[in-house]
Amino acid sequence: MSDFLAIKPVLVLGSAIGEVDLGQQRQIGGSAFNVARALSRLQVPVVNGMPVGNGEWGVMIEAAMNALGLPVLLRHGQKDNGHRLTQLEPSGKRTLVKVPGCETQWNKAQLAMLPMTPETLIYIHGDELTGESGEALRDWLTRLPFDQWRLIDPGPRVGLLDADFFAMLSDSDTVLTLNRSETATLCGEGEAVTAAQRFAAAHNITLICRLEAEGAWLCDGRNPPLNLAEYRVPVVDTLGAGDAHCAGLLAGISAGWPLPQAVNLANRVAACVVASPGAAGAPDRQQLQQRFPGN
Repeated sequence: MSDFLAIKPVLVLGSAIGEVDLGQQRQIGGSAFNVARALSRLQVPVVNGMPVGNGEWGVMIEAAMNALGLPVLLRHGQKDNGHRLTQLEPSGKRTLVKVPGCETQWNKAQLAMLPMTPETLIYIHGDELTGESGEALRDWLTRLPFDQWRLIDPGPRVGLLDADFFAMLSDSDTVLTLNRSETATLCGEGEAVTAAQRFAAAHNITLICRLEAEGAWLCDGRNPPLNLAEYRVPVVDTLGAGDAHCAGLLAGISAGWPLPQAVNLANRVAACVVASPGAAGAPDRQQLQQRFPGN
């Protein structure tokens, strides 16, 4: 990490929400917030594209953002932020109940307020892109200059994004990051890397497939797929691993690293998170160097 100097700003678009666990403890989460927190710890400049509401959760979320040095740019005057409850069913199974809030409300005027330069990197999660509430975001994303670098994590709702959306991203500087099941949903059944490479070639965009013990595969449709091995650690909790991987990838690109080197960094950041409970275990640069010396 001695050559790591993050320069390009990252616009993190999406949700910051409240979370209530089984012990009724409250904390702040959401994929975008997880990514922004991890980037802040790696000293990457972040542009805060997460709406903050007008209620109790909004107050807590703004305090958490301020603690990370992320001034609020988007406010919602009529609605609080949403929250997610963890409930225990009689069978012993844990279920998540989500109460939506202002993070599901997007419009063109709101997006036009966000500071952007040609150097700005963009991150967004698929939860905010789907359905009628995501129409403004989808339209905004597909109208960006073709060379504006963007990372889209479609997430488990990838099947709700239609083919036209991905067709409109064709030939742009877009990277999609997917786990194994998401790759199958988007690219079709069969061997994951082969299907991803075929999809990448058809759309002229890049796919990163996160395939557990196989590590991450980089598929751009032009060159042979490239494997970046995982970093083996004792797995404690996989919650937030995908968000951490996105943050590591964005950090590497912000520092001007080539994509394979950035994916390697993403693998390290994700390994740190799965080695600790919860989604809040993203490392700072010193912790990352201590866990993986020589990288």
